[in-house]
Amino acid sequence: MTVHVNSDGLEVLYGASKAVKRKGGDMKSFGDLHEVRMTITGTEVTSADAPNDKKITIPSGAYIEEAILTVGATAFTSGGSATLDIGVMLDDNDGTFSTKDADGIDAAIGKATLAANARIACNGALINTVVTDGSNGLPMPISVAYGTAAFTAGVAELVIRYKLSHA
Repeated sequence: MTVHVNSDGLEVLYGASKAVKRKGGDMKSFGDLHEVRMTITGTEVTSADAPNDKKITIPSGAYIEEAILTVGATAFTSGGSATLDIGVMLDDNDGTFSTKDADGIDAAIGKATLAANARIACNGALINTVVTDGSNGLPMPISVAYGTAAFTAGVAELVIRYKLSHA
């Protein structure tokens, strides 16, 4: 299969390809308040800052009001002292991504905090701020990474609420 990224960042696939199941997306809108949801699976989190799903994004210029991480019935586990960072990446408009703020949604959430049914109010530097992609204005993918050790289990849902206009 061949993948080509056209001038507006859209991927064009050639050959035999299958649809990719998304881990979330823009779910709700209430006036100018929007909500994006994303599933985070512990065993899929890598050590390098990377988009969890490059199609789950926050628009450039969005004011992030809050982010809530809710762990499901399966707690996050690890053979070490794993931590979870949640941040934002920049779309380089060529199929690659660079880091905007690796832990701007929340930094170093400890394994013990990621217990079953835990509800975590994220408090990273990007909460209650306007987030912009100063170079090309493209939507910014949400990123996750682990620190110290890999996760061996765990599933959580991240909900980010943002406004497109902030007075």
